[in-house]
Amino acid sequence: MAEIEWKGIIWKAAYGELSIRELLTILKGHGPMEILKFRKPGAFWGEMSVSLASDGTKEITLYHLEVEGARRRGQGREALRCLKSIFKGDVFVEDPGKIIRVANADDVSLPFWVKMYAEGVIDALESERLQIPRDYPREKALQLLRDLERESPDADPAGTSHESSK
Repeated sequence: MAEIEWKGIIWKAAYGELSIRELLTILKGHGPMEILKFRKPGAFWGEMSVSLASDGTKEITLYHLEVEGARRRGQGREALRCLKSIFKGDVFVEDPGKIIRVANADDVSLPFWVKMYAEGVIDALESERLQIPRDYPREKALQLLRDLERESPDADPAGTSHESSK
């Protein structure tokens, strides 16, 4: 299976085979929508797709993100910012934890994703439990975050969220 290192991240097709040329075309937002696996060694890995919006900007749909290493606090946010800066487009999160099934992924990671929306790091979220569209008020997202953290059995007493979709 072909893989390529592009902008410091290793990319390959999540399903099936893609040539290096096809991978580059997809990464530049001009190819068919394919799910790609990515890994920045020692930092993060996951699955996503890239598409070109009608206005010419790129849209990233993130299906899974996991940070690596002993010190993980803040690394999820940095991984998202890295992807956003590479593609210079909007980041949508869809069903986190579904493609790579993690037990209770929604319950554990949902506060993190809502916090990332409230901070403007991601632009929309769609999961089994809730949907946050692109134009949802950030203040309402913060209230959702408070509600989620109150009901989560793994809620951090300091009020911080989890940094991984695990």
